[in-house]
Amino acid sequence: MSVTIKDVSNHAGVSIKTVSRVINNEENVAEATKSKVLASVNKLGFKPNKSAQSLRSKRSYMIALLYDNPNKSYLADIQNGILQVCKKSGYNLVLQECDYEDKDLSSSIIDFVEDFKIDGLIVTPPLSDMDDFLQNLELADIQYSIIAPSTKKVSSPYVSSNDYDASYEMTEKIISLGHKKIGFVKGHEMHSASSLRFNGFINAMDEHSLERNFDWIIQGDFSFESGFQAGEKIFSSAEQPTAIFASNDSMAAGVMKSAQMKKILIPDELSIVGFDDSPTAEQVWPSLSTVKQPVNEMALHAAKLLIGEFDGLTEKTVSKEFKSEIIIRESLKKLN
Repeated sequence: MSVTIKDVSNHAGVSIKTVSRVINNEENVAEATKSKVLASVNKLGFKPNKSAQSLRSKRSYMIALLYDNPNKSYLADIQNGILQVCKKSGYNLVLQECDYEDKDLSSSIIDFVEDFKIDGLIVTPPLSDMDDFLQNLELADIQYSIIAPSTKKVSSPYVSSNDYDASYEMTEKIISLGHKKIGFVKGHEMHSASSLRFNGFINAMDEHSLERNFDWIIQGDFSFESGFQAGEKIFSSAEQPTAIFASNDSMAAGVMKSAQMKKILIPDELSIVGFDDSPTAEQVWPSLSTVKQPVNEMALHAAKLLIGEFDGLTEKTVSKEFKSEIIIRESLKKLN
């Protein structure tokens, strides 16, 4: 039997009207009373009627995820993290694919928010790196939270990860296994994480006075296809690396396919590592050493940040940087 607002009223020892005012986040409710009502809501597992709330509050209980990313695994992790929060908070999630090169991006998203009565946005890279776009959202009084912004000097709540440190640490691990000839596949040029990961790699190489061979440093875009093309370019060079670090797992898998088509033995002749610890890392053979980035947890926190901005029933959260973890599997081996 479902819990009713009357049950909450009886449990908290207040009137039904007071419970309604707390649920709808109305002003002039004493903090002690609000805390007591919310405690009863949580204790009893009361689920407010969102349709009725929407009519009263003029909220739609819909948030949207804005994305422009070829990596389907990354998008799936982001989506799953957000949905965990939406399910608990009674919100629906709308996916909105964008083109970061679209000159009318700001106006089209503002129209989208108004037309579909979207309560707020979760913005992912490379859109989260576009200062003008974010400023236009603010001017339109649209609430949003950001995943992995290029700078932490942003006015809206955000979540980020330690891309530079993680890349530096992975490069150090590769070097510690005796590798000196190391290639690198860069991520999408418009993603701030790409430059952070590349800089971590470069600085670790410089710390050990290792030569940068630019025939082995290739621009990718986070897709499997760009990883495969990067492998084709690297393996056509006069001298070959003993290890390749790709900026995400999809590109690492593409490099791996290129190497295997050329009968290059992994990891006996070539070690390959990636970044993200997506499902791909365990699906390829040999299994891929990588950097585990807590994408699901980041998305979950971003959703809490957004919903916490306009929903009094969610706990207060703050912007946060998440730590990554080095995962060693079969694709990385000590150089003989």
